[in-house]
Amino acid sequence: MADQLPGATAKLALLIDADNVRADFLPIIIREASTIGRVVIRRVYGHFASSSMSQWQPLLHSHALTPVHVPPAAVGKNATDMKLAIEAMDMLHEKGLDGFCIASSDSDFTTLASRIREDGLAVYGFGEQKSTKPYVAACDRFFYCDLLLAEERQTSEPAKTKSKSPPKSVPRLPRDEIFAAIEDVSGDDGWAHLGPVGTILFKRMPDFDPRNFGFRKLVDLMETVAGVEVRREDLDTGGKAVMIRLKVR
Repeated sequence: MADQLPGATAKLALLIDADNVRADFLPIIIREASTIGRVVIRRVYGHFASSSMSQWQPLLHSHALTPVHVPPAAVGKNATDMKLAIEAMDMLHEKGLDGFCIASSDSDFTTLASRIREDGLAVYGFGEQKSTKPYVAACDRFFYCDLLLAEERQTSEPAKTKSKSPPKSVPRLPRDEIFAAIEDVSGDDGWAHLGPVGTILFKRMPDFDPRNFGFRKLVDLMETVAGVEVRREDLDTGGKAVMIRLKVR
């Protein structure tokens, strides 16, 4: 997905809410964040004296994470959320960053994401499918770590055992949005380059990702969408251009 993201020179802060993120999501979060840009700040927030943080402890050094210990506040108050948000606002004005990666499924970060974007910085969210729609919409891109992890495990399973794996939850394919994007960038002949179509889809749907539907590339997904025709054209440079259009009825 690197062709849909900013250059690797973008300076990013990765802020992880360990109270609301599974430790086994970390490799995915680090990989995707590093594809977006250079992660210059890596902090993970939580009550590290708690036994629930035991899975995070061995990951701190191996992934160069800075732990921020947050003792529990009064009942009904989430001290971790408040600490993360306060430090994010400090970084927003002092660190010269280009964007933030917020790892949490907690909808309380909706306001923080919106505030960061108001200052012109990009926000990339990492969470699960249970994340609320307003929170997802407040981000420039949103990665469903549970879907990406399930896809990785499915891909790495031996062929003999794949059929025994329980089916993963796959979101609804946004066919109407795909059709609209094709129509918006297509020429008079109805054909559109795949790249601009993908750009529109990512901008309109922060959580859109072909991997959520079991496909590594956007073109692979498009080839399965009913009502969409795909063709490849040879370029003078030796490569191929992927063109798509709505099938003529």
